[in-house]
Amino acid sequence: MPKNSSSDMTDPLDSQIATLCGRVEALVPGCRAGVCIASADHTKLERSVFPNLPPTFQQAIKELPMGPPYIGCCTAAMQGNQIITVHDLEKESRFSDLFIATCLSHGIRSLRSRPVYGRAEAAIGTFIMGYGEPSDDQRFDLPYIDFAADAVGAMLQRELDRTRGPLSSH
Repeated sequence: MPKNSSSDMTDPLDSQIATLCGRVEALVPGCRAGVCIASADHTKLERSVFPNLPPTFQQAIKELPMGPPYIGCCTAAMQGNQIITVHDLEKESRFSDLFIATCLSHGIRSLRSRPVYGRAEAAIGTFIMGYGEPSDDQRFDLPYIDFAADAVGAMLQRELDRTRGPLSSH
């Protein structure tokens, strides 16, 4: 069960995401997994679920705006529909100093953010794997991120169908 999260763990979707993240973390030693979810209008991050990071992390990245200049890797991954990898945040220059400082102060020094898709081609979230030390591609190339991102996409699409109707794509 999640140790910490600012998202509402009484929400069934957040609980399911937290469980999936916890299982990825159990399979990948040293990993901190999480999910960022786009707002319905795709202008900001609506919320995030990082079950084993302090709530201050989720609070700090909530409502980050989408679009360039990208403040963080999650918004860049969603907007650009591409996987974003940061091998060492201490050497990173693509994202805001505030985002980098937030990650570092919460023990994340390297990360990979993969877009999460529902039925449409537009990303509706990202699945993130982070580590407390610099990491090379080999550490990120494990199959878990693809599986987890696809599973989260199915969960988010099911929630969209439930709240906006079965033909909803994002």
